[in-house]
Amino acid sequence: MLNKNDYSDITKKLREISEEASQKILEIYNSDFKINYKSDSSPLTLADTESNKIICEKLSKEFKKIPIISEENNVRNLSSETFFLVDPLDGTKEFIARNGEFTVNIGLIINNQPKLGVIQIPVRSTQYFTDGVYSYKYKKTLKKISSLSNNENIKITVSRSHLDLETKKFIQNNKDISILKAGSSLKFCLIAEGKADFYIRNGKTMGWDIAAGIAILKTAGGKIRKLNLKELIINKKTFINDPFVCYGNNFNSDKLKLILKQF
Repeated sequence: MLNKNDYSDITKKLREISEEASQKILEIYNSDFKINYKSDSSPLTLADTESNKIICEKLSKEFKKIPIISEENNVRNLSSETFFLVDPLDGTKEFIARNGEFTVNIGLIINNQPKLGVIQIPVRSTQYFTDGVYSYKYKKTLKKISSLSNNENIKITVSRSHLDLETKKFIQNNKDISILKAGSSLKFCLIAEGKADFYIRNGKTMGWDIAAGIAILKTAGGKIRKLNLKELIINKKTFINDPFVCYGNNFNSDKLKLILKQF
């Protein structure tokens, strides 16, 4: 059983593992890599599999009793209330496009809630993480972050590669709202540090896409909810998420309800 006294040491290990996986990803990113495809036609590269190998081997060694659920593994459906959710390379399309907007995501679920997490952006040598109490950004120096926004106009962050029809219509009908396009889990980071106000996702996502982001967002003062504003819970059978909305610490709830009526 993990307790809060363990969180700091666990977070340190997760950051180290994320850094090692990121270095391998960069090595492949700067090479002439090949692109393969999974059965669902989604792309797969050597960076996905090598990062997954590093993360899963290191987690298994450091935390022998904690199950690991990764996008690149076949293990699904578990009964444990404590487990890792891993996306070894979130944003493979961004990796292939070489735009730098891909991340490494390691989230630790405790009592069925994302509690600890690291999101690393390999190309930017940047980490976002939470120790279960506060959220931080590390890029050469360590900075505590908050989702408290100073934006004069509402800023919505949207997916660069997976923009659904409802979100497109919303953008067209709300010209006064600023749009920040971002790949992978960067959207959670933008809200967690107050650069964006909210993010709505209607399309299909998986638990490993959002676990680390949820943990970081929550300790930065933000929230994630289903579109009916009820709590979003990780589905341990399928790991498919319900459509959701993320928003920062000071986002007006009445304004949010008006926005959600458009979806």
